[in-house]
Amino acid sequence: MAKFKESICLSYSQFCVFLSSLDQPYNDWSDRSYAQGFAWRLGSVSFRALIDEGDHIISFFINEQVPAISADVVRAFKVPFAARDRNIEIGSISSTVPLELPEGDYSLQVEFIKSSSSGVYAINVHLNLGGCDFEVLRADAEIDSQGEFDIDAVPAG
Repeated sequence: MAKFKESICLSYSQFCVFLSSLDQPYNDWSDRSYAQGFAWRLGSVSFRALIDEGDHIISFFINEQVPAISADVVRAFKVPFAARDRNIEIGSISSTVPLELPEGDYSLQVEFIKSSSSGVYAINVHLNLGGCDFEVLRADAEIDSQGEFDIDAVPAG
């Protein structure tokens, strides 16, 4: 499928992917989920962004081969994501972008890229059909990838 880009303002240091049908799509963060860099539950995942708030350029790659992680990537995660009702949203509490996907189990890879010379941050989002395990693919000093992952987030509220 086609690659496309969106500009999204992130807030509260989080980038989220969730099913549009969820009444409470955002997640509470446990100490462990904060340390590991993501809060996950079925149908919703929030990732710790590199900055508290600001505009980001999000590049979407859907069912495309995932290249090796570039040197500009500061943090990268891979988590399973199940699209059960075709409609998902990607963004943050302040703004989201709707996206329609074929139903199925996906591998969701999110890469946070250091700011460019113009000060803009970027995020690559790879959604590929097929399952995967939870992985921290690249960690900076703020991410603790050791130990068991917390994959039982509760809805924020």
